Amino acid sequence: MKRKYKLQRSTHFNISQTIITLGFVLAILVSSAFGQQINIGSGAYLNIAGAAHININNGDFVNNGTYTKGTETITFSGNSAITISGTSNTDFNNVSITSTGGVTTQLGQLVANNFTISLGSKFTINPTKAVMVSGILTNSASTGGLVLKSDVTGTASLIHNTNSVPATVQRYISGNAEDWHFISPPVSNQPISSTWLPSGTYGNGTGYDLYLWNEPNSCWIYNLDVTSPINWSTVHTETDFVAGRGYLYSVQAANPTKEFVGSLNNGLLNFGLTFSGSDIVLKGFNLVGNPYPSSVNWSAASGWTRTNLDVSGGGYNMWIWNPAANNYGVFNSADGDGVGTNSVTQFIAPMQGFFVQAQSAGNLGMDNNVRVNDGASWFKSSKYNGDKNEMVALTVTSDNGNGFDEIQLGFGYSKNENGATKLFSRVPTAPSLYMVSGSDNLSVGYLTNTQEHPAVPIKFTPGATGNFTINCNFDPFNFETVVLEDRKTNTFHNLKAINEYSFCSTSSDDSNRFVLYFGPVNSNSDTGFPARAYTANYQLVIDLSLVSGDTETYVYDIMGRLLLHKKLQGETLHNLNLNAQTQTVIVSFKNPAGGLNQKVFWNGNR
Repeated sequence: MKRKYKLQRSTHFNISQTIITLGFVLAILVSSAFGQQINIGSGAYLNIAGAAHININNGDFVNNGTYTKGTETITFSGNSAITISGTSNTDFNNVSITSTGGVTTQLGQLVANNFTISLGSKFTINPTKAVMVSGILTNSASTGGLVLKSDVTGTASLIHNTNSVPATVQRYISGNAEDWHFISPPVSNQPISSTWLPSGTYGNGTGYDLYLWNEPNSCWIYNLDVTSPINWSTVHTETDFVAGRGYLYSVQAANPTKEFVGSLNNGLLNFGLTFSGSDIVLKGFNLVGNPYPSSVNWSAASGWTRTNLDVSGGGYNMWIWNPAANNYGVFNSADGDGVGTNSVTQFIAPMQGFFVQAQSAGNLGMDNNVRVNDGASWFKSSKYNGDKNEMVALTVTSDNGNGFDEIQLGFGYSKNENGATKLFSRVPTAPSLYMVSGSDNLSVGYLTNTQEHPAVPIKFTPGATGNFTINCNFDPFNFETVVLEDRKTNTFHNLKAINEYSFCSTSSDDSNRFVLYFGPVNSNSDTGFPARAYTANYQLVIDLSLVSGDTETYVYDIMGRLLLHKKLQGETLHNLNLNAQTQTVIVSFKNPAGGLNQKVFWNGNR
């Protein structure tokens, strides 16, 4: 039988000596009770009715059962270290921290209405733990009175609604020494100085690298460069980290914990976007950042202002650097609660920088509606798990530890559409997978169906010579055929039977190495000329995705009569109308790199 204790309105519950345990044996308490701890056991209840005042002096609060709030104020007082812990998330009404020994929450999530930290006190949120304050958050103990911790498991998270709250927010630098990280400040007034710029044994005596991305000249700008025509001082006039801006950061030391110290960012924030890049491929890419001490949800239904961003697949893309992959991952807001490439999800962690692609100059805006207490561990550990309908994820992993990369193909769209631009790694040894559509390199593509796209060319660069493994994840019930062609070894691998393929590659290999088939396998590998032709939806499809340069394309009937002649652009998929009856035709390709003749069954006009 579950037990329940109710504190009535106007009860004063002063716990100062004994331990009060709520479990299988429940103490019956009157208006004056004494103790140093509240311990709610598994299956037990503590219900608060009305405006009780609960004072825990030099003792802990442990909730492994159920705590039901009223309109109480719970005060943690004394001079000893106090812990709020347990297996149950806990929702208090008002919380007051007066303990000079400090209070630390180890709860998964603690929720409160008003939350007050008195002068001389300290409240700490442990790594991966979350606090939500729906009312007023008051910290009279300055930046040292509210601390959000961070370690290898993740970082603490705080959602609040009060401006100018002083705090210290830690950022553990994960991974290997000298790994690159995207960072962004959760406070408004952290100087770019002191421990953020440590000394070391680099050639200039530093032990760090700090860059920002300057979209107008499509370049990374180094923190210590003050002499180039476009330098740090010309593009970053502020001496503090800027809220909403993303930075590229690396440290020589292994796994230090950095601190942002200042006033927590809150409410509506806008960051200016430019669209004047000198590099046509990177034009519009702006490095921004999560400005809050909590995660933000890129798929949130409200709170974002993204009208200046490029629209793709019905949503907006954002790119995050994944140090473990040595590559960028991309996620589209229309994917809801899915997983993007390289383990990136809709949750952008606290202090995380990310790229967006603008289609015009303007602002990226956000407010507290986008804030969540999820995803504070930066990346989802499991990759795509096949829960997206008609989605195919292809991942390549370096067996030598140089990272991994991923592309995604989505079928079932009303039209073919470029999904997400491929941002290439800053690490020369990192492997890269991508697709080509015209002049665009893609990490994500949206296609109509496998009948119109029975073969999709995949480009691969190894970064460094070594052994690699490809994994393909998809729902086998959605695809009759999934075959990977390795054009270098002339190997055809049935991914429905075994969804893993291992191979070796050298840095000099042709990047046009793989083709992914979803229909009849029709290889032209033996000719050395990677063009192909097929019919789909009453059109003749000419696939020159793997062909560089313009290609003369001729179509003849079986008697040798010319039916069509066009000069077609390379690295592009072309859909042609052929005014001919149902018959077998011969498609002939010619360009300076070679040629090919291919028989195709033309299914006639509608």
